Amino acid sequence: MVTLKQKLGFWQAYATATGLVVAGSTMVTLGNSMGLAGPAFIVSTFLAMIISIIIALSYAELASILPGAGMIGDYTTVAMGKFMSIVAVLGGYFVLVATVGAAETMTAGFAVQSLLPDINLTLVAVALLTFFLIVNLLGVEVFGSIQVFLTLGIMITLAVLGLFGMFDLFTANTRVPVEFNPGGWSTVFQSLALGIWLFIGIEFVVPMVEEVKEPNKNIPRAMIFGLISIFVADMLFGQAIARYIDPNILASSGTPQIEGARAMLGSAGATVMIIITIFAAASSINSNFAAVPRMFYGLARDGLLPKVFAYLHPKFRTPWVSIITVYLLFCLPIFVLQITSEMLGVLVLSACTTWLISYIIAQLDVIILRRRYAEIERPFKSPFYPYTQIIGIIACLYMIVTIHPEMAMKVQIYAIAGSFMLGICLYAFFWLKYKNESMFKPMDLSEKKVTMKEEVDEFLPELEAEPKI
Repeated sequence: MVTLKQKLGFWQAYATATGLVVAGSTMVTLGNSMGLAGPAFIVSTFLAMIISIIIALSYAELASILPGAGMIGDYTTVAMGKFMSIVAVLGGYFVLVATVGAAETMTAGFAVQSLLPDINLTLVAVALLTFFLIVNLLGVEVFGSIQVFLTLGIMITLAVLGLFGMFDLFTANTRVPVEFNPGGWSTVFQSLALGIWLFIGIEFVVPMVEEVKEPNKNIPRAMIFGLISIFVADMLFGQAIARYIDPNILASSGTPQIEGARAMLGSAGATVMIIITIFAAASSINSNFAAVPRMFYGLARDGLLPKVFAYLHPKFRTPWVSIITVYLLFCLPIFVLQITSEMLGVLVLSACTTWLISYIIAQLDVIILRRRYAEIERPFKSPFYPYTQIIGIIACLYMIVTIHPEMAMKVQIYAIAGSFMLGICLYAFFWLKYKNESMFKPMDLSEKKVTMKEEVDEFLPELEAEPKI
């Protein structure tokens, strides 16, 4: 019987957890936010990091109960039934690949175009996607090795550039006067959703729980260490560039991280930042290809998506159909939409809105399962229950309400996010009706554990299958 291979250690888990978070779009968000809120954005970011740690701890507890590739889909099926399971997975992650995925590839394209002005953006985007499609089809070890190199390289370089600016080393210009909190504390607290985007997606290591060694230790550690290291690297760089460039330029630029690096370290700094942006976009794309297909695999294994999405390649033991589907979802908007810097911001925050809904569902899962199955063994328990979950839910609702300070942009964000959620709810309703499945009846936990162990797949040739130990 073919199963996923448990091959990833702590550093691969860390790289997976941070790989999506350290993205081209987060660098744009960081630069824009430093221009909007000033150096006081460090307060927004710190609060967002604390909220992200709370959410990560909840995911770690849920994964210790139900360690499966389906992740939020598995937990929610047991807590709230199959309808909410579909909403949680597709709302959080289908919307991601349908919006931000294309934006990330185009961010890389914009960065490449800064070096090679005549290059075709679409060609760059498709070439990048095709490369990582092949990487992830070939197996999780290949993914893990590339992800460690990308993530650690980006984080270290970003921190070093920030230290250069903070201590005036190799800088090309003198500092400009900067006010710590130019927009007032209301702007700082309304920027919490922008802060959360610097960390959102840290749970992307959880769907790979069946492929991580000692997951009950390595997954929580990877997420928490990842969040702290992202905060340090981002704030070193963000605080540094805010001292060398007009904040209005940062707030309005489509490539503020590159403009800031140029103002701080000259053309050499801009070149390094362009390369880092390309690598960051690549890291995000690689993490999407690794984690999202495994969530689709989990849904299909439970009958919530067509069974073909549960197909595992008999040699490489990766979910090929799900990976190829993510590839096509990435490519589609590139040919349909004209991705501008303004559109990138709308897509990012639309995905953030539906993602926060998925986070709320995860917090509710913890509360429901703690009450319903109080006596079961939990190899990892979220501390300070239920206060951490209540704080997490309230914080996510607050960030949805204050997703952007400008009403016109907020309307666009809600329209896109609402359209996706409506479509997902309609799919869930009609699919479950077609399958004659109960919508809101939770699956029994023991039954769920049995089904997760029975990875029967009619598409898998038995001759090349390896026995599950």
